[in-house]
Amino acid sequence: MKTINTHGRKDQILINVKYDDFAARFFEIISKRLYKSYIFKSEIDGNKLKFKGSIFRFVWNGWDLFNAITQGQIEFTQIDDKSFIEHKINFNEALVIALLYTIIPLFTLRYEPLLSLIVFLLIWILYAVNYFVAVFRFNSYISETLIETNQTVGYELQVEQEPFN
Repeated sequence: MKTINTHGRKDQILINVKYDDFAARFFEIISKRLYKSYIFKSEIDGNKLKFKGSIFRFVWNGWDLFNAITQGQIEFTQIDDKSFIEHKINFNEALVIALLYTIIPLFTLRYEPLLSLIVFLLIWILYAVNYFVAVFRFNSYISETLIETNQTVGYELQVEQEPFN
């Protein structure tokens, strides 16, 4: 479900192991990334990962993927022998900041109507750009992590060796 401050997506995935093992490895990889992004509030409950960023994250970790995201959830499900990944993220902090900055043009509208309109439009254009870039980067990160997980998790194959003649 998509709104002005949320994004969600559900995709069918192909995996080469049991989906419980796959989910555990996927969450292991994601948890390391969350820790590097200074998101310390994450919880794994079975095949579901919930995470929430602190209110003020500092910029010293660069233009990190999770800076724009207030909270999110990633869940693996299986329906009729098909595996799915579903993720939901929201941008409440960015929306609140955009709304607060919208107050500035309202106070100056009477004195500088054109400038106020430009500032108002600029605020919401920046919010929209932030939203779309964050959604694109998060979807790409999920896809890359699925590929990495599929490459690194797998069962050891027991190959029978024929005796030397």
